[in-house]
Amino acid sequence: MENENKESKSNGMELLENVVKSNERNIASNSENKESNAEVKANIKDLVLAIRQLQLDFEAVKEIPTKIEIVLSQETSDFYEDFYKKMKMKEKCNWSGLGVFILGIFTFMISITFATNWYKESIKAKSELRQDILNEIAGEGKKIYDEKEIRILNENTQVMQFWIKNNPKKAEDFIRFKDGFEASKKNN
Repeated sequence: MENENKESKSNGMELLENVVKSNERNIASNSENKESNAEVKANIKDLVLAIRQLQLDFEAVKEIPTKIEIVLSQETSDFYEDFYKKMKMKEKCNWSGLGVFILGIFTFMISITFATNWYKESIKAKSELRQDILNEIAGEGKKIYDEKEIRILNENTQVMQFWIKNNPKKAEDFIRFKDGFEASKKNN
């Protein structure tokens, strides 16, 4: 019995120790839970504050106008009207300038065509006129010679006449030869 008593005491002590340890664990766990609950509460408060701030921000954004009506001063309006008129004038000038440029190109091309035709005709007329003059000269029995050739012939004639004058005997043979040559030329 005593043994049983001791055993029962020892079991009771063990049980008591287990209960104490369990209580200590529960206390520690409760402390951790309290801290965790405090953190969760703080986070919930922060979240609620953030949501309220977000709602305020949304309300502020809703109050921002989506359309803005701009009213220009009379001076600005006049400036833009004047600017628009100047732009229209410049646009007209640009188109007019382009038209004048194209017209100038056509005029230039037509002028070149007419000038080329006129030049060809004038050359043709000049050639025809020359030919007419040459035909008229040929009709009169005359010919056109180069001045250089005439000068050479003239010099040769003067040399021959001088030779004939200085050598009259030899000149008679030459004159006979010349007369015979001219006579044979007329017969052929």
